[in-house]
Amino acid sequence: MKSQRAVYTLIIFLILSISGVWYFSGLERQAPVEIFPATIDRDCASWDGPAFTISIPYEAGSSINISIWQEPDIKLPARFFFPDESIRGGSAIFLLRYSYPVELAGIVFLSRVERDNPVEGRFDLVTETGQRLDGKFKAEWGNEIVYCA
Repeated sequence: MKSQRAVYTLIIFLILSISGVWYFSGLERQAPVEIFPATIDRDCASWDGPAFTISIPYEAGSSINISIWQEPDIKLPARFFFPDESIRGGSAIFLLRYSYPVELAGIVFLSRVERDNPVEGRFDLVTETGQRLDGKFKAEWGNEIVYCA
């Protein structure tokens, strides 16, 4: 009886092992998301209230500018949707080297925002033509002094 139990246990273990190897080998290998170096500066909102802008150099002379129109003091993880329907949350634009700025749609996640501490986040944005811009960033604070009216 004990030998039958050992055989069944071995068979079940082998089936589970083979199933696990088959399952995990079939998963797609995702490329790691690129972490872009970025800068963050204080800014003024469209109505001259407090704001901050994250500038992310993207590729071949282009960059992404994400402006959040609120005080740069966010203690908990936050997400921002663009375009902002309330027209009071901010904007996201794609600056191309030899073209006009392009408005972006999508979502930006920020881990937290505190003055003098690097800001980490993630973006998943798309242009009007369907070009997808996504990645992670780590933004260091700039020394720009801003006075809003």
